[in-house]
Amino acid sequence: MSAFIEAFKKLKFLVEPPIEFDPNCKVDQSLLENCKPHHREAVQLALTDLYGKRYEALLRLPASWERYVCERMLNDERDLRLCLTLLQVTLWLAFSTAMQVLVLPARDDSRALLWMLVHLPITWIVMGQRFILAMHYAAHRPLFSSKHLGRLAAVLNVFPQAVISNFYGMPCGCYYVHHCIMHHQANNFFPYDLSSTMPYQRDSPLHFLAYVINFCVHTLLYLPFYALKKRRFDILLGLGLCVGGYLAAFPLLYAWRPYWFLTSIAIPFILGPFALMLGNFSQHIFVDPDNPTSNYGLACNHLNAPFNMLTFNDGYHITHHCSSITHWSEMPLHFIQHLDAYEAGGAILFKHIPFDEITFSVFAGERGLRRLASKVVQITPKHLSEDELVALFRKRLQPIASEQSKLKAPEVSVLLMNELLWGALYLAGMPIAILPATFVPIFHAIYFLA
Repeated sequence: MSAFIEAFKKLKFLVEPPIEFDPNCKVDQSLLENCKPHHREAVQLALTDLYGKRYEALLRLPASWERYVCERMLNDERDLRLCLTLLQVTLWLAFSTAMQVLVLPARDDSRALLWMLVHLPITWIVMGQRFILAMHYAAHRPLFSSKHLGRLAAVLNVFPQAVISNFYGMPCGCYYVHHCIMHHQANNFFPYDLSSTMPYQRDSPLHFLAYVINFCVHTLLYLPFYALKKRRFDILLGLGLCVGGYLAAFPLLYAWRPYWFLTSIAIPFILGPFALMLGNFSQHIFVDPDNPTSNYGLACNHLNAPFNMLTFNDGYHITHHCSSITHWSEMPLHFIQHLDAYEAGGAILFKHIPFDEITFSVFAGERGLRRLASKVVQITPKHLSEDELVALFRKRLQPIASEQSKLKAPEVSVLLMNELLWGALYLAGMPIAILPATFVPIFHAIYFLA
């Protein structure tokens, strides 16, 4: 029993590490000494994220190798852990693919599917958050230096979004357009940001299901449409080539190794959108109806949460929307230095809990909202009561609609074309397209009911 408990602790450590100061960092106590009294708790919590011991990279290289990477390959040596995270995911996926293609039984033996029991937990539970956030920050700030690596840097910089992303259900080339071009520029405002949470009743599981299906069914053609609308013709061309290649490769890969395809590509094709949209829904679940375009009213920050140590401080989502180019390691500092703006903007801050816990607590109703109220970090001189916090939550969970946020004819046409596309792809020999094609009537039924 003691061996089992010890093994459990080690496994839990991979996904929920302890929050502790890094002994190699010198804490700047002046940040705490000089803050306003009603900001003190927020600063204390943010200091653990600013100077905490990081656990994103499970793989480390010899010191001389890491020094070479920092000095001769990276734009910013602070991104060594980010680089190592991408390396460890690449090595794992290469190993898993080699096992499935070269070692395990081939196409006529279903025992090869047993590798799912190894592949899926490691790929998604251990490395999923780590990879998605490493790719995320590498998309905002190029990781590899063209000064040192020349054209190779461009290849390495797009590799996570062009190759590895496919193993996480994100079609080749789509992430940058969706996140950096659409989501950040439209800033969660519907209908420009297709993944906006604004039009949904965000305490309704039914609306959440519609939100996920909307992303699965409508994104593939909406992203090129958005690039065209913004006159980003270079992005449109690159995206067209990537999506075309992605769709053409699906039936070929399935015919080549059907069990590898099912384990490594097809299942992530469903898991990926769900994981991404659960994250985005949770990050933007509380939206201020009085000012939905305010960065302080469209997201939350999560302080002193274990997942920050795995995800390059992803909990600082308000901060990231305020300044998307701020380095991930500096976001807690940026937050501390701009606390007055957070106070004036009515920002909601939580402590100790991950994003998805917000959504599940909201779905739990009154009891869940009161639990969330106990996790709020208040930064105003006069604190809100529990009842006032719950009322604030309920106000920010309501759908937000205006004349400006209504879908126009061009957008509707693109969405309908995307729905038809899935049926056409299935008929053309892409078996996995049956899933989004099946989602289409479900989406419209939910839309009708909601």
